[in-house]
Amino acid sequence: MSNQFEYDDFVFDGDTIVALTRKGKDKIKNEKIKSMPIPTTNPDGEAIRKIGEKAFFRRFFTSVEIPDTVEEIGFEAFGQNEIEEINIPENVKEIGAFAFYRNKLSSVKIPKDITVINKYAFSLNNIESITWNDKVEKIDVSAFYDNNLKEVEIPDTVKEINEFAFHNNNINQVEIPTGCEIDHRAFEENTDVIKK
Repeated sequence: MSNQFEYDDFVFDGDTIVALTRKGKDKIKNEKIKSMPIPTTNPDGEAIRKIGEKAFFRRFFTSVEIPDTVEEIGFEAFGQNEIEEINIPENVKEIGAFAFYRNKLSSVKIPKDITVINKYAFSLNNIESITWNDKVEKIDVSAFYDNNLKEVEIPDTVKEINEFAFHNNNINQVEIPTGCEIDHRAFEENTDVIKK
């Protein structure tokens, strides 16, 4: 636990961080805290494995440190912050819908076991580059909607790209793996979509 925060600044449910307590919220607001080192354990010493739904929603953080033990990031967990950089631990197996939407991320590295990029997970950011793993199979609705991508390399493992997944970017041309199902609105109308 960092010097700035204490266990009673958070609401825990077993290995999940559910939310900030009123004390935690007031501390962030009154001290204008912009950086959040998420606890690595709960008060009983159990490792944190999940960041709960909306746990850090709209707290205006510019940076967060996610413990390496985390395996799941919930719906809107970090939505509507001002996060500029994020290190998503390699142990993360699920990133919920809207998890990082409306932040200021410039790049993202997809952890090794993620197979689905959920709806709006990284939409409304400033992403210019994506580092993929070799297991992603599905890029869901608006997953990277409204970012700063000028090019994107879709991995050969991807089987499905849904509507608006890469809409409102600036991608001129993209190669899609053979056999990948792609919604006709996944990219801009003027994006040249080429099947490999």
